[in-house]
Amino acid sequence: MKKVDVLERLIQYVKEQKYKKGDKLPSERELSVILNVSRTTLREALRMFEERGILTSKRGSGVYINKSAESLDGEKSIIPLNEEASIRDQLEARFLIIPSIVSCATTRASEEEIKELQNTIVRMSRAIVLKDLHALADAESNFYMALAIMTRNHKLVKTMEQLNNGNELFWEYFIRSDEFVNNLIFAGYVEIVNAVKRKDPYEAGELSKRNIMNLSERFSRTKDADSIDIFGIKKS
Repeated sequence: MKKVDVLERLIQYVKEQKYKKGDKLPSERELSVILNVSRTTLREALRMFEERGILTSKRGSGVYINKSAESLDGEKSIIPLNEEASIRDQLEARFLIIPSIVSCATTRASEEEIKELQNTIVRMSRAIVLKDLHALADAESNFYMALAIMTRNHKLVKTMEQLNNGNELFWEYFIRSDEFVNNLIFAGYVEIVNAVKRKDPYEAGELSKRNIMNLSERFSRTKDADSIDIFGIKKS
């Protein structure tokens, strides 16, 4: 089934059920049966709607509607976004926001929280070795969410939730990279954790910047876009 067909079918279902803002959708398993689509295809459609702000996925709770059924009339969001543009936006947003969150977290993190951050690194390592996209995206989301929680700032936690939307699309471009690239990427996260353990907010922030730049440069090479920096700055 074409991607647009699935998106249209999902919109139609939401309208038929007259869902209102804040209502919870059926589980992924139930919804795949209702719409007669595979769970893999459904997951992609849900991710795209989350990217557009139509849905919100709450870990351990479910997927919720952000718009009333009536407001979806004439919804142009069924047209798929350019995935490369979406990833570039994701990288740029990360570069502008995450280093500040990491620096703030470093000054406020407890020893117990740092240990949990280290556990997310272990899960990331396993996912990279197994080339498990879902596990990697989940572990990396948990990594940055843990840092956001360390800031003790509710607004920053909500911001991180938004930044984590579409994480699987983002990591699809890296999970199949060669071993050297995967090791380089993983090493960047380890260095951030070590800086947090040393309670060095400046270094932690700078390392997170460098890590994001490494990801953006790898993405540019993957997409044959060496001449343009991921943040819109022309390279020499």
